[in-house]
Amino acid sequence: MRDDVLIAAALLAAAYIVMSRQQDGVGWDGISETVLTTFDEVAGAFTDQPLQDMNTSQNGIDMLKARERLRLTRYSLGDGGYTWGYGHFDTNPNALPETITRDQAEAIFADDLVSRGEKWVKLYVNVPVSQQQFDALVSIAFNMSPRSFKKFADQVNAGNGIDAIADQSVSWVSANLQNGIRNRRDDEKRLFNEGIYA
Repeated sequence: MRDDVLIAAALLAAAYIVMSRQQDGVGWDGISETVLTTFDEVAGAFTDQPLQDMNTSQNGIDMLKARERLRLTRYSLGDGGYTWGYGHFDTNPNALPETITRDQAEAIFADDLVSRGEKWVKLYVNVPVSQQQFDALVSIAFNMSPRSFKKFADQVNAGNGIDAIADQSVSWVSANLQNGIRNRRDDEKRLFNEGIYA
């Protein structure tokens, strides 16, 4: 019975999201990502989540902000994506105003930190981790889609750490972004493995 309720709730949520996101002009990639994440959230409500009470430390926030770098003007990543603020991302340039204020950037970052980074770590990682490991995982999750981050979480859950998947993830981005991603993943591996904030 419980599985039937879970499936029904997930399907209803997915149908609602597809309809509302199509009305907003979101493409199929965005819709499928949203549907998968919603399904995982519904399933997560029925499972133990050992990280539920964790939050990013101030050191983790400072490291993430330094890595993302504040941009008050919309910036093209060169791979079809756009950002401003502290790494707020969208594939539709019209979804982001040309410029924002520092206060707006701080508010958007605070929301993204919880609704993207922390949310996906809490949803997908089901083993206890240290504060430094949590912060490293939030930095990784903040920087990618939930589907990509789940590959990291699967490795952590299996007891394999993040080194191999972090090295592999560099190839997931376009060539012009690989050096920056490699440096970021190296910092995140150091934090995860040694507790050292960059």
